[in-house]
Formats: sequence, structure tokens, C-alpha cells
Amino acid sequence: MNNAITSTALIFPFELLLPVLGILLIRSQSPISSLIYRSFLGSISALIYALVGAPDVALTEVMVGTLLSSLLYIVTIRSCYSIVLIHDKGLTVPDSLKLKLKTLFDELHLNIVYQPEDLSGENISILDCLTSSKYSGSPHAIMYESIIYFEANSLLLDVQNTLNFDVVTADLTFSTTSSLA
Repeated sequence: MNNAITSTALIFPFELLLPVLGILLIRSQSPISSLIYRSFLGSISALIYALVGAPDVALTEVMVGTLLSSLLYIVTIRSCYSIVLIHDKGLTVPDSLKLKLKTLFDELHLNIVYQPEDLSGENISILDCLTSSKYSGSPHAIMYESIIYFEANSLLLDVQNTLNFDVVTADLTFSTTSSLA
């Protein structure tokens, strides 16, 4: 009887952590914080399973609930940290401009993926390039005639608040794709 009380007393603090971590996970604004909370949630769940005598469930929770889901989450987060810059494939982006854009987006922790598209045709809408993009899920921008049109207004505001914004405005102007419609 005394042994049962002791084991319950050992498990109880961990059981109290589960709803707290669950609430933190749900209310988290940062993907990195969510990843950390989810990992702790899976680890503590596995510890509780092991303490109550279910080592097979604990091992499954560690492998699937903590490791596999964390790895998938990391891959998903990392893929979101890039911006697809669509430009006319008939024109090359100068290296000096690429360097300025790199410094601009490095401050936002975004990698630039340059995607050449045919923007010179008569019947081609610049906005159609957004729907045909092969990099779905990433934010997009279109560079057309020394103007970069951002798909999301929030991204434009983030770019305008960077320290290197003034350096790039000598070569380019910035707007949103809503100004094209």
C-alpha cells in the first residue's frame, strides 16, 4: 500500500505538467517554441507510461510522438523559411542585386529561391505566375520592371522594417500583388 502511494506521488508532478504543456503548445505563436513544447509533451508522456509499467507504449511514444513528429515538424518549419522570387527568365538578375536582396532577406532569416518564369508573353498575367509556382507553401514575390511585388502585405511590412531596406530601394521599389489587380 505504501509503495502505491509513493509511485502515485512520483507520477503526479509529471501529470500536472501535461495540461500546462498542452496549453502552452496550443497558445504558442512561434513554431520553434511549439516544437519544444511538443517534444517535452511527448517525453513526459513516455516517462509516465514507463513509470506505470507500459514500456512498449513508452517506447512507441518516444519514437513516434517525440522523434518522428519533431523531425517532420523541423522539415516543415525549415521549408517555410524561404521566399520564392519569380523573375522574367529572359532577364538575368545581376549579382550585385542578388547580394543586396540576400542581405535584406538574411535579416528576416529567409532564403531566396529564384524562379524564372516567362513574363514577356502578351496573354500572360503576372498574377498567374503565383498559381503556377512549383514552390507552393512558401511566400512569393514577383520582380517585374525593377519592382518587387509581394504576395503578402505582412511580408512587405517586414521587409520595409529591415535595417538594409534603404540600400535596396536605390535599385528597386516594393509593392504588393494587390496593386496589380
